[in-house]
Amino acid sequence: MHSTEVATNKARLVAYCDPKIKEKLERLAELRLRSLSNLIESVLVEEVAKAEASGELPTKPVDGK
Repeated sequence: MHSTEVATNKARLVAYCDPKIKEKLERLAELRLRSLSNLIESVLVEEVAKAEASGELPTKPVDGK
């Protein structure tokens, strides 16, 4: 395993954001005793759950994706 590889079964996601937002997310993650990755994943999970609950995002994929 290379030094940049992480042993996980999770999909890798690359995103860009304003540097100020990144700094705030890093501070928030530290305050919550989480990694930045874990904090961002929890925010994404909450947003997907809200979208499913509101009907914006069907809970069962139509095309199998």
